[in-house]
Amino acid sequence: MKRISLIGLLLLWTGFLSAARLSPEDSLKQLLNKAKGNKKILLFIKLSELNRDKSVYDCKQYFQKAFDSAQSIHDLNLMGLASKSMGVSYFYWGDMKNAFHYFNQGLRYYREGDIKKGESNCLNNLGLVYESWAKFDSAAYYYKASYLMEKKLHNPEGEALSLINMGNIEFYRKNYHDALQYYFQALQNFILTNDRDGIAMGYNSVAIIYSNIGEFDKSLDYLQKARDIYSKTNSKRKLSRVLNNMADIYSDHYKEYKKAEMLYEKVLGIKKDLDDKQGIALVKCNLGVLYGHLGLYSQALRYFYESEKIYHETEDKWGMSMVYLNKGKVLLNAGKYKKAEGEFLKSLAISSKTGLKDFTNKNYRGLFKCYAALGNYELFNKYYTLFEQGRDSLTQKLEAIRIAQLEARFKIDSLIRQRNNLLQDTKRKEIKLKRFYLLSLGLSLLVIILILAFILYRKAKKEADKYRM
Repeated sequence: MKRISLIGLLLLWTGFLSAARLSPEDSLKQLLNKAKGNKKILLFIKLSELNRDKSVYDCKQYFQKAFDSAQSIHDLNLMGLASKSMGVSYFYWGDMKNAFHYFNQGLRYYREGDIKKGESNCLNNLGLVYESWAKFDSAAYYYKASYLMEKKLHNPEGEALSLINMGNIEFYRKNYHDALQYYFQALQNFILTNDRDGIAMGYNSVAIIYSNIGEFDKSLDYLQKARDIYSKTNSKRKLSRVLNNMADIYSDHYKEYKKAEMLYEKVLGIKKDLDDKQGIALVKCNLGVLYGHLGLYSQALRYFYESEKIYHETEDKWGMSMVYLNKGKVLLNAGKYKKAEGEFLKSLAISSKTGLKDFTNKNYRGLFKCYAALGNYELFNKYYTLFEQGRDSLTQKLEAIRIAQLEARFKIDSLIRQRNNLLQDTKRKEIKLKRFYLLSLGLSLLVIILILAFILYRKAKKEADKYRM
């Protein structure tokens, strides 16, 4: 009997080990065989998302099964969820037209079912698509609509995400004060809800503003805080953005090229693992800038070409304008003024049309330098004047003062300290409660033991009295 039990136990243990070796996808497939109704549809959606980075075909197939099943029972919530999920997949693949189609489809189903949370998510995602197309007015409209809906739902985390995106639009418009105000508001919400990934996202956003106003040490401080959090939460996609921003500072401002190159290569590896096309394009553009600094022009131009190709495929206008601008800078430094002029003009055509003020002014600067070298003084005067008009040093100083006032107003570091103190205080109370519980349990057991001992003593005494009689 003992032998059989032991064999059974070993078989059971082998079963546990086999289950432990199953991948998340295989585990979901096993659950799929038993699931019915809504649970089965949710599993199809989850399997579609798991295949996002592995198999485009399987991702689409699982989506179709989820959508068809949801449609057959006319479940508007699940039809909206499946559509939104497919939109996210297309967004990661860099196919913005299809991403827009599915986000819009999800929005329609959520509205028909009066499902406010889903509606807000789709509005936010549509804003992301418009942002990638550099249609900032449309992006701002959708982000604001999502923010107002999250406010009605009393969802501070949802509000914070919309605030981050609203801040991004102001950043592209070079309204750094307004961008930072949105970021600080978002950080407050994330701190209050103890959303660690959200806090890191806020730090990363704030760091970008400080980098753009020349506060590089302060920017690195915030980036390091974000890096520490993402390293602990294992958020690879988000960590890669932070590392990329750190590398930008080391490359462009501190001239620590080896450190920057190592960070860029690490980021590129993460982006390739995630099959993040736009992320790969951004890092390749940054590597082009780095090799341009090192005077390795053929390597720089190769990376720019690869980056430009991806941005062109994904129709990312911000990305295309950035690549042309950076390629123009490298060609200018290489003394190829006519080729540099062509790149600056291509970048300017996009940046001036889409409202990318920072890129526009940098293109003016590149162009007046080209025309100075080429001896075209009429065009030199034109673009130098435009550059000077765009570079309002008094406005920049006022912006720096307003930003300093924002820091004092929001007191983010103070809020973080208060949150940490509160968490530590809560932990201390939990430890005290555990100790009290264990002590109470110990005393209760002692009382029970004493009672049992007393009962046994009485019983034994009675038995002894019987024998005496």
